[in-house]
Amino acid sequence: MVAGASGPGAGIANGLAARGAEVVVVGPAASEKGLDSGVSRVVCSLATEPEVTAAMASAVDRLGSVDQFVYSWYPEQLTAKTTFTELTEDQWATACEGTLGTAWWSVRALIRPMKAAGGGSMVFVVPTVGMSGAANFVMLSTVAEGLRMLAKGCGRCWGADGVIVNTLATSPGLWVDVEHGNRLLREISLSVPAMGRVGDPAEDLAPLVGLLGADDAHFLTSSTLVADGGLWMGL
Repeated sequence: MVAGASGPGAGIANGLAARGAEVVVVGPAASEKGLDSGVSRVVCSLATEPEVTAAMASAVDRLGSVDQFVYSWYPEQLTAKTTFTELTEDQWATACEGTLGTAWWSVRALIRPMKAAGGGSMVFVVPTVGMSGAANFVMLSTVAEGLRMLAKGCGRCWGADGVIVNTLATSPGLWVDVEHGNRLLREISLSVPAMGRVGDPAEDLAPLVGLLGADDAHFLTSSTLVADGGLWMGL
């Protein structure tokens, strides 16, 4: 199950489906752009806990059980250039606190069925700006790091239940427009990516997400995998 198709989310969902997984994407209809026909959808605004809980239950019913949950939902306010000091309290609460709330509601709704199925994998997909910070993208940075900390906490709570929770940190160029993406790449590194590109979500990131859901990854939890082609090397 994939929550949202923001940034690399759609490509990851497509890539997992292309590798034989049955994939359901939960999120607003507008976020479904770029999804292949083989990916199922459950339309949900992800704005309130009752709505998120109902949508997750619907997706679980459709799948039968959930082996892996991928969080990749970021509203447009987070990926747009903003001046932090000019934000209103309501704008901050809606974009930042609202997105973190959606993530928490999602894992609350899924932890019981995952435990009942004997365990599974949760993956939070974030841009690396959360670990480095970025001018004009304070909200995106704050939410990305908040999600990374949520993953760590959930991993500690549920490891003994067989549910591993990890973070996949990706190039910020996959989340914002090209102009700002290029600027962010320069800000967080003094060189181009070691592999010369930021990565293709379907071909480069989906296999890593799949790896985190494989039985062989059962002992890896509360960790951050940086998959940006060798750009940010702060860990």
